[in-house]
Amino acid sequence: MEIGTKVTFKLDGQNFTGEIAKAYTNSYMITFESSDPEIVDKYHNKVIISQKQVQAVQ
Repeated sequence: MEIGTKVTFKLDGQNFTGEIAKAYTNSYMITFESSDPEIVDKYHNKVIISQKQVQAVQ
């Protein structure tokens, strides 16, 4: 997958949709939006997720 690709992933038991901001060897930095203040405070709308746990949005 390339930078800018829309993806879905699970974080803290919830499903999120985001966009790949940076690609690493086996993971991606993904930017995403959340209305949950606890998630925003913990991750600041960015998270690094393993490539195995990310699926492209069709």
